[in-house]
Amino acid sequence: MITVLVCYERISLFHTMEPFFRKRFRGMFHFTQSPEYCLKKDKNKILFMERWFQYRDPRALASEDFGLMKKLRDKYEKIVFLNGQPDAGTNRLDLLPYVDRLFYKSVFADRENYDKGFYGKNLFADYYHRKYGVVDANGGYFFEPALSVEDANRIELSWNIGVGSYPRRNWPQRLGTVLARSGFPDLGRCFKAGRTKAPADFSGPNRSIAVHARIDPVASESISYQRRLYLERISGDQRFLTGMVNQNQYYRELNDSKIVLSPFGWGEVCFRDFEAIISGALLLKPDMSHLKTWPDVYIPYVTYVPVNWDGTDIIEKTETYLADEAERKRITQNAFEQYQKELVGLEDRFAALFRDYLS
Repeated sequence: MITVLVCYERISLFHTMEPFFRKRFRGMFHFTQSPEYCLKKDKNKILFMERWFQYRDPRALASEDFGLMKKLRDKYEKIVFLNGQPDAGTNRLDLLPYVDRLFYKSVFADRENYDKGFYGKNLFADYYHRKYGVVDANGGYFFEPALSVEDANRIELSWNIGVGSYPRRNWPQRLGTVLARSGFPDLGRCFKAGRTKAPADFSGPNRSIAVHARIDPVASESISYQRRLYLERISGDQRFLTGMVNQNQYYRELNDSKIVLSPFGWGEVCFRDFEAIISGALLLKPDMSHLKTWPDVYIPYVTYVPVNWDGTDIIEKTETYLADEAERKRITQNAFEQYQKELVGLEDRFAALFRDYLS
């Protein structure tokens, strides 16, 4: 049996932990939220750590946390860390000396990026810093991994937030999380959303919203800058639906949209991407070619339409695909089918990633 030291919150319960709860793997894992249990009572030799140390700033890991990792490293034969953060394989790299394998929801397509220094935790933060002089309120910092080849090879790709499905309303998310933290994760997961059905149409002509662009700026300047830049590019264009609405209206609008503009969030992969695909809208998104992720719904002009990080081609791409109904339908249908096909392979992917341990 494998011990899983889990940090339950909504992403964990409804997404990151999804394959662990599949019937195929029942009985293989013992779940705990207690490091003390791991250190004093656990008899297993393998430890999985899921979303532990939930700090956004890599500099915030306290000395006592490193002390815990050292104790765990001394006890267990193997430690696997599932990061769960949205960053492309940069968050918590300081844990590499203590773990055997470090998994992320997305990783750099070019592994040489792990040997480069750049501003913030994301390549896009570095891009806006260098091109537009964007600096975060805390002054920001330069990410300087300086990893060995051996360390870089221990950075691996797991699965992203396209796996699983949390309930769309906030109260079931919170209640499910409370139940999980109280020792009843199976009961908490009863609140997850149901199976995804194919939309009645794929970006059809009868949809009344041309481009859904309800973009909410966030606190981080590195992240909000792209969003504000995109909003500036589309300002005054009546084809773009902007502003903020309540959750129910937001989902109704997605189902009535031909195109959805989905900028980056805390990481490049966003819930809005999959919400757009499920609703049958064309995904218009900043170019994702710098990443590898799974489920992979980011195949240029096959499952989504990429736009420049500076947003200079948003209007051009919008006009092209609003005018071509057949092409919109082809891409949106491809995206939905690709997404569903990849999800079918989740259990096999999970088994392949952890074959040495599950055997």
